[in-house]
Amino acid sequence: MAEPMGLNGDDIVFGLATEEQRRIAVALRGEAWAPPMSLADYMERETLLSEQELTSNSQGQLWVVYLKGYPRQVIASCETTRKPVLISAGDGSPARDAFAFSITDVYTNPLYRRQGMAAFLLRHVQEEMDKDGEFSVLYSNSGRNYYHSLGWPTFTSRQANLTFLPAPRTPTSPTAGAGQNSEPSSPASYSSSSSFFGASDFMPSQPELTLPLQLSNLPKLCELDEMYFRACFASLEQTPDNKMHVAFLPNRAQIEWQLARSELDAEKLMGKTNPIKGAITTNGRAWITWAHDWREKRLRVLRISLALEGASSEWQRVEDVRVLLEAALAEAREWGFRKVVVWNPDSEVTHGCKSVGNRHPSDVKIVFDERIDGSLPSLRWQGARLDKPRKRIEWEENQGFCLC
Repeated sequence: MAEPMGLNGDDIVFGLATEEQRRIAVALRGEAWAPPMSLADYMERETLLSEQELTSNSQGQLWVVYLKGYPRQVIASCETTRKPVLISAGDGSPARDAFAFSITDVYTNPLYRRQGMAAFLLRHVQEEMDKDGEFSVLYSNSGRNYYHSLGWPTFTSRQANLTFLPAPRTPTSPTAGAGQNSEPSSPASYSSSSSFFGASDFMPSQPELTLPLQLSNLPKLCELDEMYFRACFASLEQTPDNKMHVAFLPNRAQIEWQLARSELDAEKLMGKTNPIKGAITTNGRAWITWAHDWREKRLRVLRISLALEGASSEWQRVEDVRVLLEAALAEAREWGFRKVVVWNPDSEVTHGCKSVGNRHPSDVKIVFDERIDGSLPSLRWQGARLDKPRKRIEWEENQGFCLC
């Protein structure tokens, strides 16, 4: 196909994707993003994810810009998902329920890049979201500046990295008759990649204190967690600070979408099903959910819930966090992953991470840093303009479950 001429607003159309345009848009981005998954598997996965409770019944929508008169010529696309949130005005008034949007899969057809097509798309998407959403978020893999210029400033995001330390290299024994001047062993003669990253050597210090999370228990656990989450958020009204506090609810639909993606990726990429998706303490006070990141070889913690810890001491809560993180590390070990990542850990989770490091100083390194290399959280308030004064926004509980 010949290179397209420069486009302007008279040449293009914005709107909700038809079924045919959806298939075209997903196939276009899949050519870039699917590998090592096949394009057919990627498209099947995306279809199945669009049918999850979180994204079904028009909660999830795909928007396109296409060439006027040629609806099959998709130029740019993105997806939005409408989600329940809590908002506190920071003035002592009660928190309120509302809806906000997440934006994902922003993609421009390579034939039309560097013509402002993604910006055109997102400005029109803003207008649609502002009709029904208090704010919108996206997680940028394009640095801090591009989306900020369109109204989505980046928020600082801390993370805890629990990384397996390299296991000592143990060369194979020299062959019989080899002299002192023999060539050193090749890399292949060392331990496997999984043991090199320490994964084969890691064992939880108290495995009897946790059990694998059963998906049949997830609805009840999410209900308890949401009640706890709401109670914590409601306490903000007791300390007015004139800031706007917002948070996505960690409800069942949100968690199940993440777990479904992890399950589908396991099947398509690894040829396996039913990876363990979380753990619960045997005392039933706390639990953790996680998602497998097969491409980055890491386990992403979605949420650690301490919803039933009301009667326990701070020390007990930290200990529960520790054993849950050890269960996560054990799951990472099983898949040969390099690390476990926790976004924006609070004080008790931070101490739990440090406790893991103290228990396993030879196996796991704990590093707290700011996420700067991808999935940068960015938030735009309804109708926001860069030059419009507004309250400072505090994005509460911006954890792994929010990313979708």
